[in-house]
Amino acid sequence: MPEPYKTSLKDLTDAELAELLQQYGAPPFRINQLRHWLYQKWASDFSEMKNLPAALLQHLQEKYLVFSLQVKETLTAEDGTVKWLSELADGNRIETVLIRTPERATVCISTQVGCQVRCVFCASGKNGLIRNLSKAEIIDQVLLACRFMQSKINNIVVMGMGEPLHNLSNLAQALDCLNDLDGFALGARHITISTSGIVPGIRELADLGRPWNLAISLHATSDHQRAEIIPPAFRYPIAEIIAACQYHRQLTNRMPTLEYALLKDHNDTPADAARLAELAIRLRAKINLIPCNPGPSRHQAPSPAKCREFLAQLNNAGVPATLRLRKGDSIQAACGQLRQQQAESI
Repeated sequence: MPEPYKTSLKDLTDAELAELLQQYGAPPFRINQLRHWLYQKWASDFSEMKNLPAALLQHLQEKYLVFSLQVKETLTAEDGTVKWLSELADGNRIETVLIRTPERATVCISTQVGCQVRCVFCASGKNGLIRNLSKAEIIDQVLLACRFMQSKINNIVVMGMGEPLHNLSNLAQALDCLNDLDGFALGARHITISTSGIVPGIRELADLGRPWNLAISLHATSDHQRAEIIPPAFRYPIAEIIAACQYHRQLTNRMPTLEYALLKDHNDTPADAARLAELAIRLRAKINLIPCNPGPSRHQAPSPAKCREFLAQLNNAGVPATLRLRKGDSIQAACGQLRQQQAESI
């Protein structure tokens, strides 16, 4: 029979971890030492934990993991963007991207293997959803980036593979741990969760009352237009999405971001810009324009000049908007691209 998968220590609650250490006869202060190694020293193996008793580490190693990811490929672009393809204990693979600028380092993390929303221009959902990631598998992507840089990252964006609000329970537990002053200790306002517009999930997230930032992958200014890029199973009317975002802002006091993938000859006209500005003003939101990444669909990005014209129209309407520079094209840094390429080559 195959060996059963080991549980990650990060998937245990503090109470479960304390009970586990008690079973092995360890005094209560050992839990703080263990958490220090997991979340502040970013340990990937028990052998790194030099101030813990060898007997305790031996017991833990028999049934538990320190780190849940095995890096299979690391790609680095000329602009400094880094992408990892990591294998999980069950053989599934996920992607994580580190985006560096002189001011900060941002890690873009995945929440699922695959995605069931299946937006037409996104590689993540090409083969549907396989499974949710665990709390530990989400956290370890952040720690992977820290270990690579040998310094703490500044920002987390939950914009990788998967629909985060379809795995909100595990995601919320992971982010709470990353926020915890006795854990990773990253401020909540340095975290952004991006959703394709899952209305019940937005409301559930709001009810948690966490001051995490919310970004909506809108990509259209009418329901008819949106229907052409998002299949019906998880597509909500724009009016319902806007109402859910207003509810989220009311409970968290956080300004939402409307993410808008610019698709050539689909949503890049002056009329689209005018409608998008109206939506942003009504929602008191900022806009992040994203030239479409090369992917599995027919959609392409408009010319750079047209992207700049679209941005200028939003700014002239008084809407705070930015045009995201594409980073990591040479390493297929858009979510799901590298995993899909690997799958097709097997």
